[in-house]
Amino acid sequence: MRAREYFESVRAEVIRLERSRSMLERLRAREGARAQTYGISSGSSAGGDPMDAVGSRIDMEGRMAALVARSEADIDAATEVLYGRDGRGGLAKLKGSRYSDAVCLYYVQGSTWAEAAAEMECSRQWCRALAAEAFSYIDRVGWAEVKDA
Repeated sequence: MRAREYFESVRAEVIRLERSRSMLERLRAREGARAQTYGISSGSSAGGDPMDAVGSRIDMEGRMAALVARSEADIDAATEVLYGRDGRGGLAKLKGSRYSDAVCLYYVQGSTWAEAAAEMECSRQWCRALAAEAFSYIDRVGWAEVKDA
């Protein structure tokens, strides 16, 4: 697998994880405290059984646990390529931290190019160019060489 494809798959995983977390928060909000009424009820409850919301959230949390575990492993592996096992190696050591930071911000942290550029204090085009050069370098020297640096 080419470096760009690999990091694009990591980004997709990060975004999927964020969407799942957002959905889980919405489920938690739906099951939040509601005012208790003591009057006589007429007909069925329009909102349905309140425990349905709790059940939905619990199911979602179960599915998310597997997603989080897989995503964390993917993110750790990608970070190791960028910064090495000890945080002082990888692409950052071989090519420079600007390259690894551009890839990390956009692909591993799921930032937009505008956010990455603001963080790095450069243009979006420059961030993209840094990432493109990083991918070219990884493909040229090989994954093992970069990871073990």
